[in-house]
Amino acid sequence: MKEEFGQMLTQLWQNHRGKTSGLVIGMLFGTAVLCFGFWHTFFVICCGLIGLFVGLQLDNGEDAWANIREKVWTLLERFQR
Repeated sequence: MKEEFGQMLTQLWQNHRGKTSGLVIGMLFGTAVLCFGFWHTFFVICCGLIGLFVGLQLDNGEDAWANIREKVWTLLERFQR
């Protein structure tokens, strides 16, 4: 039974990777919203995305903080108009 379930999950992942990951992400997001509320969940996801952005910049050997300052400055200029 355990082996069959593992094979089924492996087939799902190999044949329907996008659908499977979308389902898992959607279920995790829904569970987080129910447990913690939308804005708390949104904040955690935003922090994770910022961390991902900084990590990608560091992996590429770029100056992450300069890029963040540039993007924030661009956003501030856009809202001042």
